[in-house]
Amino acid sequence: MWSTFLAKIDGQAADHQPQDKERPMAVSFATNIRPMFTDMDIAHMKNFGVLLDDFGFMRDPANAQKVLNAVSSGAMPPSNSGETSWSPDQVELFRNWITDGYQA
Repeated sequence: MWSTFLAKIDGQAADHQPQDKERPMAVSFATNIRPMFTDMDIAHMKNFGVLLDDFGFMRDPANAQKVLNAVSSGAMPPSNSGETSWSPDQVELFRNWITDGYQA
């Protein structure tokens, strides 16, 4: 009887183990980041030497941080551009791309 009781408790404990959260796939420049920049963003920022559509440029930590600062503060896109500011989810996705190591 005691062994039955212990087996039942052990079985319940196993059923209540925390589940490992599945880590989302790494954020990629080509799939996730580049599409968030509009053609207008790319053309406008190219005038300032900021190559939003160039992975080589964007994976430089200093460049990526400047872009992150601009989109997270609402400075980019400019309010007079007629484009919508990035949502908190878009900013977080960009931040995750940086944190995950600038995947192509």
